Amino acid sequence: MIQPAVSPSHPAGTNQGHSIRVSLVEDPSVWDAAIASLNGSILQSWVWGEFKSRHGWEKALRILVQESGDPVISGQVLIRRIGPFSVLYVPRGPAAREASDACWSAFTIELNRIARNENAVVSFVEPERPVETLQASHGDLAWHPAPVELQPLRTIKVPLDSDDESILQRMKSKTRYNIRLAIRRGVTVREADANEIVPFYEMLEETSGRDRSGEFAIHGIDYYADLLNVLGDSAQFLLAEIDGEIAAGAILFHHLDETIYMFGASTQRHQRHMPAHLIQFEAMRRARERGSARYDLWGIPATDEPPDELGGDRVNVRSGMWGVYRFKLGFGGDIVSYPGVLERQHFPSLVRLWRAFRSGPGA
Repeated sequence: MIQPAVSPSHPAGTNQGHSIRVSLVEDPSVWDAAIASLNGSILQSWVWGEFKSRHGWEKALRILVQESGDPVISGQVLIRRIGPFSVLYVPRGPAAREASDACWSAFTIELNRIARNENAVVSFVEPERPVETLQASHGDLAWHPAPVELQPLRTIKVPLDSDDESILQRMKSKTRYNIRLAIRRGVTVREADANEIVPFYEMLEETSGRDRSGEFAIHGIDYYADLLNVLGDSAQFLLAEIDGEIAAGAILFHHLDETIYMFGASTQRHQRHMPAHLIQFEAMRRARERGSARYDLWGIPATDEPPDELGGDRVNVRSGMWGVYRFKLGFGGDIVSYPGVLERQHFPSLVRLWRAFRSGPGA
């Protein structure tokens, strides 16, 4: 049973004989144990909150709701300052098991308390599974669907079978062909470190520059270097090379029993050698060696229907996220959907002003 180091910690009542306690956790090991027990996202891990506190977010606070001493809800709250006000965001969270209405009410009440203390304009949560209690709440506990998309609403997760051939057989034949073509042409994949972030960032800039949809915005170079350093062993940086030249790169994160592919890029100069395909296959192999059961390709469009202005069948659309979707579909994983963002508006008039000018809080 987890005994949290917290400040403050207070009982929130009882539920059919079960005591409910709400805490702000201040111990990294306690927090990550709770996240692991609830199978939470890497965006809810302690180290992710620490990293984001170095890049645009003022700090992270961590709400833990326990019932009879066991974690049932945990939400890492990122706080972004906007002058005298703030925005609260729980990325890909809160993490939760089947929790009672009383536990969800306790979570919302604690988030309200933080919102008052931080003078928050709006609070966002982004649970990985639908939470009927939040969606059905009324009055001071009400949450409403938000007209924003923060993290991708869908992803593709590839099961990591016990041998390479099984992984390959899941893929579309064209993807298998491209992987084998890359091998025949001498493409190799190796692990890199943060000192080699410059060529990777140059590929990111090239990839972003090729995109006309505006969907591939990138951070500054320090963001990626610091990400590798802060996440340490949880991060893995791969580079694909041909004839001594870097041709593609990928940044992966290992969390619980999954590996997540969050950032990647390639050069147009070597595209015909298919380094982007091989680096994904090698990433899957290395993820399996580290004990991952699934490989998360992270983001695909919210629906299978391309925008009207693009037209055509989705697999033939190459613009923006649709080109990425076409690429990721080839690896033969399972499509996973998320319910989207819920919000509580604390100052509705200021929320409208913030939406008019925001660049997006991001993860």
